[in-house]
Amino acid sequence: MNKHESNIRSISSLVFVYVTLLFISKPKGIIVANIIPISNNHIYSTCPVIFSPSPSNTAAAPAPAPQIKYDVFVSFKGSDIRKNFLSHVLEALSRKQIVVFSDKKLKTGDELSAIQRAIEKSFISLVIFSPNFASSYWCMEDLVKIVECREKYGRIVMPVFYQVEPSVVRHQNGTYRDAFAQHKQKYSADKVQSWISNLKLSANISGFDSSHFSDDAKLVEEILQSVLIKLNQMDEGKSKGLVGIEKQISPVESLLHLESEDVRVLGIWGMPGIGKTTIAEEVFRRLRSDYESCCFMANVREESERYGTHNLRLRKKLLSTLLEEEDLKDDMINGLPPLVKKRLRRMKVLMVLDDVKDAEQLEALVGKVDWFGPRSRIIITTRDKQVLAGKVDDIYKVEPLDSAESFQLFNLHAFNKQKHLETEYDKLLMKMVDYSEGVPLVLKALANLLCGKDKAIWESQARSLKIEQIEDVHNVFRLIYNNLDYYEKIIFLDIACFFDGLKLKLNLIKLLLQDRHYSVSNRLDRLKDKALVTISQQSIVSMHDIIQETAWEIVRQESVEEPGSRSRLLDPDDIYHVLKDDKGSEAIRSMAIRLSEIKELQLSPQVFSKMRKLKFLDIYTNGSQNEGSLSLPQGLESLPNELRYLRWEYYPLDSLPSKFSAENLVTLNLPYSKLKKLWHGVKDLVNLNVLILHSSTFLTELPDFSKATNLEVVDLYFCVGLTSVHPSIFSLKKLKKLDLSGCVSLTNRIDRTLEKMRRFINLILDLAPQ
Repeated sequence: MNKHESNIRSISSLVFVYVTLLFISKPKGIIVANIIPISNNHIYSTCPVIFSPSPSNTAAAPAPAPQIKYDVFVSFKGSDIRKNFLSHVLEALSRKQIVVFSDKKLKTGDELSAIQRAIEKSFISLVIFSPNFASSYWCMEDLVKIVECREKYGRIVMPVFYQVEPSVVRHQNGTYRDAFAQHKQKYSADKVQSWISNLKLSANISGFDSSHFSDDAKLVEEILQSVLIKLNQMDEGKSKGLVGIEKQISPVESLLHLESEDVRVLGIWGMPGIGKTTIAEEVFRRLRSDYESCCFMANVREESERYGTHNLRLRKKLLSTLLEEEDLKDDMINGLPPLVKKRLRRMKVLMVLDDVKDAEQLEALVGKVDWFGPRSRIIITTRDKQVLAGKVDDIYKVEPLDSAESFQLFNLHAFNKQKHLETEYDKLLMKMVDYSEGVPLVLKALANLLCGKDKAIWESQARSLKIEQIEDVHNVFRLIYNNLDYYEKIIFLDIACFFDGLKLKLNLIKLLLQDRHYSVSNRLDRLKDKALVTISQQSIVSMHDIIQETAWEIVRQESVEEPGSRSRLLDPDDIYHVLKDDKGSEAIRSMAIRLSEIKELQLSPQVFSKMRKLKFLDIYTNGSQNEGSLSLPQGLESLPNELRYLRWEYYPLDSLPSKFSAENLVTLNLPYSKLKKLWHGVKDLVNLNVLILHSSTFLTELPDFSKATNLEVVDLYFCVGLTSVHPSIFSLKKLKKLDLSGCVSLTNRIDRTLEKMRRFINLILDLAPQ
């Protein structure tokens, strides 16, 4: 790698220059969407022959393949194609919502290994051979990994020969010969020979030759259709694991009347856990490639309850996705801006609004169907049929699985590869299936509970179920909860009553829950295996709302009459009375307070003095610009020293209590606060990982962070009064992000130290001009 290319690599990870350097850095793609993989219902009679495992490798058992995270990885030489052909390819992939690998957040030094991991997790590698492709060290290393993944995991490789003949690539003629003359002077003979071998292998694959197309547009379209076909084949394989799905999909597609020019709205209705979301996801996956723009909005109930329906934040999110535009105006209370309305009416869109709770949410999201262009389709899933009254053209009621399907699904999860046990457990299996009454969520939960257990445990659980017609799916999850060990129960309730909805990454949750008595990772894996929690491809930990509701009831039963004696508090009325009447206790482990839902209350200085074991405290708004209802007219004497997570939006005091040690804090999040300083002196912040103080306009200085050796993120966005940054910040070796944008009082104080930090962290600066 030459010096010029190395310098470009060093700069490319920085956000503040990322837009201008996007295609100058080592060639990869950009993240286009992150929803559900693409499908294509069209069948093409001819398409290029794509890399597939060679016969010599198919006989051997393939190595375990990493989980697919990206649809496509694009390898290219940026200086050749970044401003023309590449932009057309990426736009075409974006138009079909295909997920392309992004190196946007990679940090210098870790880039090569991160890129290679991304190649492993990509289903298709699109290799664009251009005249100067071979001159890039990075492109050559990419190609080695791409071919390796083809051979080890059966990944697909699609070669594109852009303005270069395949024979030039195959035999290293022309510019490729010149490039290898340079490589032989810099790198070992083994490495260069490896590159040559992989070039020959790639060039022997039938792909796309630009000289065979009259223009780039036709070439791009051919590439796009081939990608869609391959992704469709992959997704068809995934669908085979969805028991009974075809029986449900067919009537849904029929009710959508896909041939009609009208805008159609379909409601999918059914009891919790019956499979509404799964059906909607599958329909969306199959149809989306036929639409100009698509959006699958998951967990509308949860999102709306967290952020509120009146601020129309969800509508903005929906429209931003459909229009592929982030900077939409916030003020849409009186309808859509004329230009937005005009653009939408020209678009054929496909939308899914999953788990809608009430008509108000629906009105906030889609308003009127005449917003959207002809042949648009909107699918709404809900457990409440009244939500759909007068809002949809048709309603599809999801029916339970039949007996055969129920047995198939239960066996799939309960026995795995131990098929010989099915006969031995036949009667017990029948009892479990009968109890589940065809509800997929219950079937999977029971199967995961019993998987790998001996017959005696099956018999014990069957007795506990008291076989009868299922009236409440919560009974099943309470049974599963009772079978967790002590530490699994703690983590389960923490996620259900506090972390679910915060969208925290797995690694941060592990830090927040870490305990010297047990392994958090092992317990989370156990909960995942029991289908009690899910971990997304983006490492977000979440939980099905039915399971969460069961957990809430379990906590409520800890002390029905005295909320202050429960381990976790969520209900705003319960929290109000606990705080008002000073009914807190050491039993309380977490408390989440939405300011917009709690009555106005003046807190006493000793409000938290009895909650000495409080670990997680979240005081937040629903997105509205107000300070909420909690005030501290006499100040605050202390906060529990056990706190690990503290978010307090609009914190009303000018500093944190002096008695608060903060030694256990992992996340400190105080946006829009009235803080002037955090505290006096130096505190032992060895556990602190995230510090967010953005929009704290009164903040003038930062404390000494020399002991915050694990601090990774510092967000000081729009702290307009901040006049200095403590020098200890510059010595933090694990710091990854420092956001000083909008800190206008620092304008004349940025010195060489800050500039040097650009090389090591994601430093965001957007200060007023001097």
